[in-house]
Amino acid sequence: MSGQEKYQLVSAGKTLRARAPEEVLRDAAQAFSIPLSQARRLLLKGWVIKDQLSSKQALEYRVRLQQIGLKVEVFPAGKFDNRALVARMQFAQKRRARASAQSVKKAARVKPDSPTAAAPSAEKPRDSARAQIDALFVEASPAVSESPAEKMQLLLGLFPAALVPALFVFLAGVCAYGAASALWRIPQAVFAGQFSALTAVGSLFAILMAAFVAALFVWPFFAGRRLAQPEWRAVPLKRQEAPGLYLLLEVLAEKAGLPVADRISVTAGVEVLTQPGLTDIRHQRLPLNIGLAAVRSLSGGEMLALVAQALGIYRGQLSGLATWLVLDSARRLQRMQWALENERHILAPKGEPRGLKSLHTFFAACGGVLLPLVDRLCEWHRLLTGALARLLVRRGDAWAAQILGSEGYAHFAEKWHQLIHAELLVSEINREASVSGQRLRDYPEAVHWILNNLDGETRSNIELAMAQTSDAWDVTQPPDNDRIAAVEALNLQPLVGRDFSFRKLFDNPEAAAEAVSALVAPDGARPVENRQLLCVSKEAEQAQKVLGEYFNQMPPRRFLALELPAGETMQSMDLQETVDWLRSKLVELRELEQRGEELRARGAAMQLGTGLIKIQEKIDPRAFFLSGATPAAAEECIRDNRVQRGELQQQLTQIHRVFFLRVQRALQSMSAAERQPAQRQLAALRAYSDLALRLEKLESYVDILSLMIDRLSLQAAQRELVQKYFLMAGQALEGLLTAVKASADLRALGLDTALRERLGDTASMALPQRRQELVDALQALELRSKNACAAIYEHYRIQLARLVELCLKREQALQIRPLRLVKQV
Repeated sequence: MSGQEKYQLVSAGKTLRARAPEEVLRDAAQAFSIPLSQARRLLLKGWVIKDQLSSKQALEYRVRLQQIGLKVEVFPAGKFDNRALVARMQFAQKRRARASAQSVKKAARVKPDSPTAAAPSAEKPRDSARAQIDALFVEASPAVSESPAEKMQLLLGLFPAALVPALFVFLAGVCAYGAASALWRIPQAVFAGQFSALTAVGSLFAILMAAFVAALFVWPFFAGRRLAQPEWRAVPLKRQEAPGLYLLLEVLAEKAGLPVADRISVTAGVEVLTQPGLTDIRHQRLPLNIGLAAVRSLSGGEMLALVAQALGIYRGQLSGLATWLVLDSARRLQRMQWALENERHILAPKGEPRGLKSLHTFFAACGGVLLPLVDRLCEWHRLLTGALARLLVRRGDAWAAQILGSEGYAHFAEKWHQLIHAELLVSEINREASVSGQRLRDYPEAVHWILNNLDGETRSNIELAMAQTSDAWDVTQPPDNDRIAAVEALNLQPLVGRDFSFRKLFDNPEAAAEAVSALVAPDGARPVENRQLLCVSKEAEQAQKVLGEYFNQMPPRRFLALELPAGETMQSMDLQETVDWLRSKLVELRELEQRGEELRARGAAMQLGTGLIKIQEKIDPRAFFLSGATPAAAEECIRDNRVQRGELQQQLTQIHRVFFLRVQRALQSMSAAERQPAQRQLAALRAYSDLALRLEKLESYVDILSLMIDRLSLQAAQRELVQKYFLMAGQALEGLLTAVKASADLRALGLDTALRERLGDTASMALPQRRQELVDALQALELRSKNACAAIYEHYRIQLARLVELCLKREQALQIRPLRLVKQV
């Protein structure tokens, strides 16, 4: 059998729904007769479970593993191996061992009566505060310095780093010279007696061409910050608002030989960053932006390490100039690229043309033509400055390690990675909340809460991700394993000997956090308590536990069928028989639900692919699960998918009807007093039935919106298709909300109020023209629709939990053997 006919099974790093990782590990260890520690590796994403399998063997193993509850993927044989993962795990084990040994040493050195250093208070005299800050630092000269070889590398790297900015300076000079020459030709022709209308027209044309090139290609490079997507909005921090912080950074500059941060601003995020100009570098006095989420989550020493890393790469005029050429040029090209993609130029710096719409369209079209050239310039700049960028990043790492010491750098880097991940989660939560006109009241505190509540699996995945090479042109990225190893090889001793609270350096940190939190959400967004957005309600959490017990961790993903099963034999089962029958169907139920979700996702892709075919877009049919690129073939695939989903839904409904039979049998065994509240809950559940088809349709449109955002170019040729699904999704959402308002029963249950709280005001149904605003509109409608569906299902599950909780109590009173296969812990 040829190698092309063999396959390998690779773990997707996930368990199937309703299966806890501990259960999967236990079952895998039993099924394959391996130790539990070895089975734990099956949960690593990218772990090759079996290689060199025939197609039949691959299918058998995949079915077997999915029955256990492990999600796997099939690839051609030999595509992946486990050596890289094993190397990462070994590296992580060594790092944890070193960190553990270091913590033991520190514990032995710390005296019981030595408290953590307090930050200087604003009320204390400056001399007293200075003495207090001096006590934080160890009396030792910094070990980070420029070797002659590094200075030579910096000097040699200046020329290639200056090529891209020099190109734009040259183009600016050419445009200015061309415009000046064309303008000078007019008086020159007048003095020579050769002036004519042709001379004036020719000069005017030359001036316009020079201005056009300068406005289209040169000006965006130098004024890219005005055109680019808004970054974190910062709040300037005056010296009187944080005198201790300013004093600390002055002492840091003196002790470590770093530039002075004399202009400080704060944002809500986790980045600590400086973007100085040439004058700042020459005087070695730099602006510094500090993310309050980092301040809230890191210790004082760790924050100083981030500050030292940001300032250290600009230390010295030579190093500062090299860093400015490498990083600033890369940032300008990225901003220029974003501006051209989103039709922003000198006539429309904010995206809105100031009149002359035809000229705006012309500029936008020319900008699209220039995009490949800007891409090449980005690649060229990275190629020319790669060695220098890596040197500068290593210098920044060394300065951070100088604060904490080489031994403590690995733990700091790991926490930095986790902090970045936590901030990404919070930013997405805040963005979803903004759809309903809400925002987190205290964004930095939310990041801190998420960081402290990351689960073990997430932390392990982040640790494995540290093996991926970091971007040398993005100094806000945490270091990878190679950079950590390079720092540990330096054996630097810490410059800060005692820990302290960085947060106490602010006079009013709570007010500062609330101020910057308002800047990371749309104007007018209503601040709400963090826990309201970060956590589910206690009622929803309790409902989840009850449903988990009643349905053995597999509650209906949508609505429970409130009908009895077909057939006299099924309907004649008593309560114990229904529970026993359901127990025998649990594995099948899990597989049916998983297959149903796959078919639903495929159906959405098929619909979008069919729409693209009909507007004569060239597509890869396989990417949309289609068998061909003709409308007939696409429609046939959609029909097949619809038939499969219908058959599968019938099987799911039959199982869910037995769950309803179980509810009915429990109700029949209750006394009249017990039955009355249960029947009221059952009547409340029936009020949701009219929403089922509307929810199914809206969820389908949500999938299509997500696919359009991810896969389509959203250019003019696709606008009609995008408009079609945008309007259909909006109409489906409005129809769902109208149906809720029209139902007196649902209003009485509070569903209308819950939806208003979750969604806020009605969003605009207009579809913008520019791509970025178009993406924003699609994402806003997608999030709004998801929130509506989630709110309805959450409200429904709370009502369902109230009913089945009464049934569970009755089953326990009757001593019915429970549904769960093993005791849940």
